[in-house]
Amino acid sequence: MSDLAGLLAITIPLSWAAAVSPVTLSIFLVIMSMAQKPRLAGFSFYLGAIVVLLLTVLIGIFLGQKLTVSGHADPITMAAIDIFLGAVLFLLGFRNMVSKEHGKSTNILNRLQVDPKTGQLHQFIKYFSIGIIAFLMNFSTAIFVLAAGRAIGVVNAGFTNDATSILLLILITLLIIEIPLLFFIILPDKAHKVMNPVNEWISNHGNLVTGIFCIAIGFFVVYSGLGKLGIA
Repeated sequence: MSDLAGLLAITIPLSWAAAVSPVTLSIFLVIMSMAQKPRLAGFSFYLGAIVVLLLTVLIGIFLGQKLTVSGHADPITMAAIDIFLGAVLFLLGFRNMVSKEHGKSTNILNRLQVDPKTGQLHQFIKYFSIGIIAFLMNFSTAIFVLAAGRAIGVVNAGFTNDATSILLLILITLLIIEIPLLFFIILPDKAHKVMNPVNEWISNHGNLVTGIFCIAIGFFVVYSGLGKLGIA
C-alpha cells in the first residue's frame, strides 16, 4: 500500500464523520433562506468554514509531528490516543442522543442577522463570520478534523500526499455545505421549497443522527487503537 493510500485509509473515514453536522447545516439553510443574495451568503459562509478547518487540521498536523519528533509516535502511545479519542466520541454520541435542546443555532443566528441594505463587503464579512462561528462551536467536527490532521502529521507522507489528503478532508467535510450551496445556485426557486422541510427534519432529529455517527466512528477509532496493540 502506498503512503497516500495508507493515509487516505485513515483520513477519509474521519472526513465522513466530520461531515455529519446537522446543527451547522441548519444554520446554513436558515441564512440561505433569509439572504436576499444567497450566492454571496453561501460562498462567504463556505470560505469562513474553510478557514476554520484549515486551522484545525494544521494544529492536528503540528501535534502529530511533535509526537513523532519527541518519540511518542510509537504504537502504544498512538493506541492510547485512539482509545481515549474513541471514549470521547462515545460520550459525545450519547450526550447528543439524550439531548433535547433545539433551536440553539437559530438564537445565535438572530444575533448575527445581516441587514440587506448594507454593502456587499459588509455582508461578506458578516456571513464569513457566521461560517467561522458555526464551525468553531462545532466540537464533533473539530475533533474528527483534528484527528485526521494528527494522522497526517504522524505519517508525514510528503508535501504532495499531505496536500491531497487535506484537500479531500476539506471537500468531504464540507459536503454538507457544498451540496445545498450548489442546489441554491443551480435551482434557486426549488431550493427553498426542498430545503425548508429538510431543515425542519434536522431540527427534530439532528442530535440523534450526530450521536449515532459519533458512536459508530468511536468504535472504528477504538478498533484502530486496539489494532495497534495487536489485540484486534
